[in-house]
Amino acid sequence: MEILKSSGEKEAFSKSKFCLSLKKAGAPENLVEEVCSKIGKELKPGMSTTQIFRKASQYLMKDDFIVATNYSLKRGIAELGPAGFNFEKFLSVVLSSLGYEVRLNQIMRGRCVTHEVDIVAYKDNEHFLVEAKYHNSSGLKTHIDVAMYADARLADIAFIEERKESSHNNHKMWLITNTKFTKTAEKYGCCRGLKLTSWRSPAKENLKDIIMKNKLYPITVLPSVNKFAQEEFVRQNMMLARDLAPYSAPDLVKLFKIERQRAEKIINEVQVLIY
Repeated sequence: MEILKSSGEKEAFSKSKFCLSLKKAGAPENLVEEVCSKIGKELKPGMSTTQIFRKASQYLMKDDFIVATNYSLKRGIAELGPAGFNFEKFLSVVLSSLGYEVRLNQIMRGRCVTHEVDIVAYKDNEHFLVEAKYHNSSGLKTHIDVAMYADARLADIAFIEERKESSHNNHKMWLITNTKFTKTAEKYGCCRGLKLTSWRSPAKENLKDIIMKNKLYPITVLPSVNKFAQEEFVRQNMMLARDLAPYSAPDLVKLFKIERQRAEKIINEVQVLIY
């Protein structure tokens, strides 16, 4: 049976692939079988992946909030948009949580021209120039031209940085995307020594694993955070669900003008997710 992908393409529905996505979200075997069975019975020709996702999320939410959150994580990242700046802010918070000293949106002088760098991340003697490539559709990939452009920027900037610094630091380019890289982009990055992090690559320390392992969930995975609440939180540089942990429901009402019932739900969701 054919279903409609977010890119607009049609593909045959793969029950095994769908069930595997539930397992990767941490669903126990009995829950995987239950949800797979229900979705299989409700499946109709031409149904979109978004419709399937929403139905599956509803079933998971009734049984296990953490599993439902992990399952919706990729969509939560996509909802940081529509532009990429919130994704850049989110990544800067993630990298900071991992022990990097970060600077957002830096203008850096190169040998030939000046460059605007999304994030500069420092740890020990490694200096990363981070290029954040955000896509609001999971069907879009980051191509080789992005990797080649980033590589050229690194060479231009490193020429100046290595002469400015008294210590011998390693300057590297780090490309991070919320979807995938094309095979040629990965091949070029490997050849040129670029650090590439996508949603599921590399096998360890990919973006999904980093977020789940360190509980760096974006506020957009919380079901009760609507567009108004999201904008209010982001305005105060609160990008992670755990940023809300110090607050009570009355605090959210007073400080962010969120209605009481929604505020209580948000705080309850944060407590379940973080603790």
